[in-house]
Amino acid sequence: MLKNLLSNRIFIGILVLLICGVVSVYFLRTDIPEEPIKIYTPVEPMPKPKAEAPIGETERGGHVHEDGTWHEGAHEAHQNPAAPSSAQIPDGITDPEVLAAWQRLDYIAKNPFEWGGHQSDRALELMDELTPMWVIDDPHDHGEELMMTLDLLAEERDPRSAALLLMYQLDSPVSGRPIREALAAMGPAAVPAVIARLNPEDAADVFMAPIIRDVVVPIVAQHRSELGSIVDYIILPRLEAIAALEDPPGDTFVVSNRSRARDALARIKK
Repeated sequence: MLKNLLSNRIFIGILVLLICGVVSVYFLRTDIPEEPIKIYTPVEPMPKPKAEAPIGETERGGHVHEDGTWHEGAHEAHQNPAAPSSAQIPDGITDPEVLAAWQRLDYIAKNPFEWGGHQSDRALELMDELTPMWVIDDPHDHGEELMMTLDLLAEERDPRSAALLLMYQLDSPVSGRPIREALAAMGPAAVPAVIARLNPEDAADVFMAPIIRDVVVPIVAQHRSELGSIVDYIILPRLEAIAALEDPPGDTFVVSNRSRARDALARIKK
């Protein structure tokens, strides 16, 4: 019988197929490849690209930081050291009306654009160029470049430049009508900076007569209602103190400042 089975070709074919199947299953189970070994090569992180535009430079209505990030909206401009941000309210004020006047002045200092003017990026650039104050050491230098830069700043009519313009007008040998015209055009927004420099104690050393004539008087005449009690309780008392100064010894500015203060009092009180 075995001989008959072996001589049967069909049986032999089936047997061969079974043997091949068993062998294939065996090798498939025993020859599973191991997980390949991974080799990691340390790679240093790529540095972040720096912004091509400086801080404050706008792009598509936004701004770019130094680390390359971009944000919507304009970058908040930095404040120039000379720009007034608040009024220095004196200590020990007991009169409520006087205190209200100083609080009104402080409000104006903190909200300069409420009375017009515009926030000029060019003005901030010029203020940076002019800070700290230029010193002219060369006797042959008549300050043409400085005067041109100051005139450009005055043309911007940015209230944030009021204190800086006053500093050059009062503390440097370079001054001019464009500065005073700009301050007068700023209106109430320039008053906090003007009052800060309208000190009777400085009347001997600071030539403030042009500021009294060309800035204080026009602003009070045009904006008295907006200034309110500031005129009665701050501006007038300071002018009266300057007008009452006696002649000190030596060559000072008291005579000129006193004369302009008296003239301003007559104009404001009429």
